[in-house]
Amino acid sequence: MRKLTTLFFIVMGVVSCSTSKIVSESGDGVGIKRKTSNPNTPYIYKNGFKDFEIVPILTIQGNDSTYINELRFNAVFSAMYTKKLMFDKFGKWDKEIRPNNERHPILVWEKIKLFDNKNKVYSIATDGAESMEGIYASVIIFDSKNKDCLTEDSSEKDSIISFFSNGIQNLSSNKKFYNIYWKMVKGYNINNR
Repeated sequence: MRKLTTLFFIVMGVVSCSTSKIVSESGDGVGIKRKTSNPNTPYIYKNGFKDFEIVPILTIQGNDSTYINELRFNAVFSAMYTKKLMFDKFGKWDKEIRPNNERHPILVWEKIKLFDNKNKVYSIATDGAESMEGIYASVIIFDSKNKDCLTEDSSEKDSIISFFSNGIQNLSSNKKFYNIYWKMVKGYNINNR
């Protein structure tokens, strides 16, 4: 009986940790699908995402308020996917922004030539969130004229979505970003800011 119970738990452990490779963007996600215990995000995707959306975010500076568009990749394995993608391709970020003095900053790259076939530069802010409501990695992108590149009428929106979608699906296993990032996060002292 004891052997049968042990075998049962081993089988259940293997079944509950099952993964499956998703290869289409049919709404079921892209990447290696892993089950979670979060009812709001039942699956996350390693080197992939369930879907993406563009979310208008209200920003307030002084007496002015405006909406900027944030591209979110939902149900990712790590909320840092867009940060890692940018680091792997363009090196260390130029700025760290902590709107509410958070330990985990928004990382910003400035004057980045995102596309090899275009002689245009962008400012790119990467962020993400992991909570019971969901998990996503995100990006906000402006051109050199400070124009939001994710607006509905943007001619570059589809290229940007494609760039980040493909980049997430082809992330390297290199740990250099995480080593630098976690050292920066651990060294940040909220009380001294």
